[in-house]
Amino acid sequence: MEFAWQSFDEPDPESELTGVVGYLHPSGYRTVPKVLWHTREIEAQLAESAGLVGYALRAKLTQKKFWAVAAWESGESLQRFVESDPHAGIRAALKRDMAESWFKRFDVSGEEVPLDIDWALERVYR
Repeated sequence: MEFAWQSFDEPDPESELTGVVGYLHPSGYRTVPKVLWHTREIEAQLAESAGLVGYALRAKLTQKKFWAVAAWESGESLQRFVESDPHAGIRAALKRDMAESWFKRFDVSGEEVPLDIDWALERVYR
C-alpha cells in the first residue's frame, strides 16, 4: 500500500530542509493493527504540526513492514514533532513490540520535494 505525498507547504526551491525516512517492523502480526491505528493519530498530529512540508507512507502488511518519509522546514520543527504527543507516547508504547525500527535524517533542498521513499532510502544508505 502506497500513501501518496501529502503536501502542507510549498518550499522555496532554494531552501534547505530536513528530511527523515523511517522504518518499522513489528515483531508479530498482532501489532500490525496497533500500528495502523496509531498511524491515523500521528497523521492528525502531522496535519497540525508547524514546519511540516509534507510526508508519504508505505505499508506491506503481509510482511509487517512500514516506511515513512517527510520533509520539514528545520531539524528543530522535526524534533518538536518527535517529542510531542501523541507521537512521543506512541513511540514509547510500541517500542517493545518492534523487531526493528529506525529513523534517519538527511539534508534536502526544496527543489527535491516531494520526496519518494525509495529515493530517501537510497540517499541515507549511499
